[in-house]
Amino acid sequence: MQFSPSNKETFVIIRNVTVIAGQGAAPTADAEVVVTDGRFSAIRPTVDAPAATGGSPVLDGRGGYLVPGLWESHTHLGGYAYFKPENERAKYISQLLTDFLSAGVTNVVDLGGPLATELAARDYRDKATDAAARLFFAGPVFTGVKGWPVLDDPARAPIAYQTDNADVAHRQALELADQVDFIKCIYDGEPGAPDKLPLSALKAIVAAAHEKGKKVLVHVHERIDLEEAVASGADGIEHAFRPRDPGSAAEARDVAALLAETNTYYCPTLVTWEQIAHNGDAGYLQQLLDDGFATHDDIRQITSRPIYGRQFPRHSAQDSHIRFDYAMRTLALMHDAGVKITAGSDVAMLLPSPPVALLRELHLLAKAGLPLPAVLAAGTQHSAEKIGQQATTPGTITVGSIADALLLDADPYADIAHLVDRSHHIGTLRAGRPSWDQSHPQA
Repeated sequence: MQFSPSNKETFVIIRNVTVIAGQGAAPTADAEVVVTDGRFSAIRPTVDAPAATGGSPVLDGRGGYLVPGLWESHTHLGGYAYFKPENERAKYISQLLTDFLSAGVTNVVDLGGPLATELAARDYRDKATDAAARLFFAGPVFTGVKGWPVLDDPARAPIAYQTDNADVAHRQALELADQVDFIKCIYDGEPGAPDKLPLSALKAIVAAAHEKGKKVLVHVHERIDLEEAVASGADGIEHAFRPRDPGSAAEARDVAALLAETNTYYCPTLVTWEQIAHNGDAGYLQQLLDDGFATHDDIRQITSRPIYGRQFPRHSAQDSHIRFDYAMRTLALMHDAGVKITAGSDVAMLLPSPPVALLRELHLLAKAGLPLPAVLAAGTQHSAEKIGQQATTPGTITVGSIADALLLDADPYADIAHLVDRSHHIGTLRAGRPSWDQSHPQA
């Protein structure tokens, strides 16, 4: 299949690559990929390809592997920028998006922050000349009165709508949906407690968002939170839940059946719980060194951060250990049951940077026993689908889709290191714009 472009359209041609398109398709070896005005317009055997004409850029993949551009499906760029002066936050977020792109991440999903900051960041990015990852955002999250993540800090009020009224929540969600890409709810706390979003309000928010054609992602803690969120119509569940019995996989099987039946996406944020569980643990930092996710200079910088060795608010180390260990033991069976898992890192408190946190998340998904094609789907296609972007930015390499891709020098289905170790990254395409590492041996 291919488009029939006019003479005015621009072309990029990538030859001699193995294309891993996503959508469960088998890899296509010795392929030529044509990009026309920012979209994939042809995928065909290199031996059948016509000669390039009109000065079209031809990039020789030299036996590389072309995969969809990665997605960070759960982060908080506004949170990273929170300690910057307000007039510097948009520029700082823009730099983070540039950093993400340099790590092969072409799309970033921000799951909650001040709306003004996120709108300003998008506007700043649109006017910038350097290449960067595309930004999708939720704006303020919905939570209970003084609920997480606001608590008793009035300075954090702009990051959330605090509500205990379903009618008010419905109206606010309708207004917010016109300004954001999706809606995020925090459904975390003791049932009936004033700091927990009421179930009636959660249902009203989901109804309002769906009325506007927007997806709703719900942060949960307990299994009951997850079940009530799914019953309310949530499109995605954020964070691995805490089981009642950590020694039994029965709850994971029940949850997996529910998520698969309702086609609800699941973002476990393994690296979040790993970091909180091991904050202050020198052995964990050594593990990051051994696994290639930090250098000795990074470790010195990490241990100097104010959060290092201090208890994380709301989530204890013990609770995080339970959630991390249980998710690592049961994610494979959830995948086998048909659950669509997505990759998101949430925080990078003990990692060098937000992009590295996402790469660590992909590594952990593989370590948890997900087949490598499923790991790639979690970091691409499923993350796009979760927020309803599959029609325009599907996270796949298919004719007609936006040309976001990452070129690797080795097969990511053979070893997860080939995807998460940046020494294997040759370059990226972001909407058809190539960024090739000329120093790479295969460039």
